[in-house]
Amino acid sequence: MSYPRNYYVESNPNILSSVITKHPLATLTVIQEGKINTVFVPLTLSDDHAYFLGHATKDNPIFHADGIIQAVFHCEDYYLSPAVIPDIKLPTWLYANVIVEGELALIATDDEKYASMQAQITHFEQFSNSDWQLDSVPANQRQSLFNAINFFKVKINSMHGAFKLSQNQSSDIRAKIKTHLQPLKPAMYSLLV
Repeated sequence: MSYPRNYYVESNPNILSSVITKHPLATLTVIQEGKINTVFVPLTLSDDHAYFLGHATKDNPIFHADGIIQAVFHCEDYYLSPAVIPDIKLPTWLYANVIVEGELALIATDDEKYASMQAQITHFEQFSNSDWQLDSVPANQRQSLFNAINFFKVKINSMHGAFKLSQNQSSDIRAKIKTHLQPLKPAMYSLLV
């Protein structure tokens, strides 16, 4: 038996990228000296979707990982009760997550660091309805920032979604679930087909 079950696996890169773009805070899991470490870092996809861009303090465990890094991007989740959808027999938990495995590499030059930081700022500023720019920080302060943190790329080796959205239910039940979720969980609603 494979896990997650095949009907819960999402592999459409456009759908996966959409979830990552809307929910960029990744849960990163790394193994360091035989110990599992979990950290939280916002990541953005490169334009060609081949890697992620990120930055973190130099003492972050991701910079001392033994090999592959795993990133999980969490969409919305929801407890679904038979009291709400009587056609389901048991309660269930709905969720949509994207799991990525990749290799981390440091970004070395100041020009690359600036471009990476600016790409992330441009992406994240849309969530605050702002257009703040990195150039508003004086050059000497930017340089201090660049010296204090590590900028990195994560080359994407594999990516798939674990979308448990009642795919094992009939189309009628799924339609009822979708109608129920529309006002409550719009991101999840958009993923239901």
